[in-house]
Amino acid sequence: MAYNPVRAGTRGGQGDFKWSDVKDDKDRENYLGHSILAPVGRWQKHKDITWYNKEGKTDDEARAAEMKQIKEAEEDALAVALGFTPTPRAPPGPDPSTSVDPNAAILAQAAKEAEKEARRKEKDELLAEARWRRGQGQG
Repeated sequence: MAYNPVRAGTRGGQGDFKWSDVKDDKDRENYLGHSILAPVGRWQKHKDITWYNKEGKTDDEARAAEMKQIKEAEEDALAVALGFTPTPRAPPGPDPSTSVDPNAAILAQAAKEAEKEARRKEKDELLAEARWRRGQGQG
């Protein structure tokens, strides 16, 4: 007998509850969720108060593509920082002729640095050769 419910059904008027009644109630602030389910006042007029619960514009494919692009850019930046040339990649997008290559700036910077390094090495070699000649008495 102790394990049987005392009374069946819902007690407390759960079946009679309506948020429209809460909207008109003077103690509506006591209801959890009153600001969304029973909005009253000027602050919510003509506003989407459930904006956070709407479907976002980004989908899984777009997010995956963006993450891939970010990882490739990080790999290229790391390669440049370590002194390697970045991996040449096809530009993203449906039409490669109209889209901008995201690696273009990195590749251009790497080419400039490589050219600068080649000029420096050439200059060092010429200076070393000049020093050697002076040491030999030929210069």
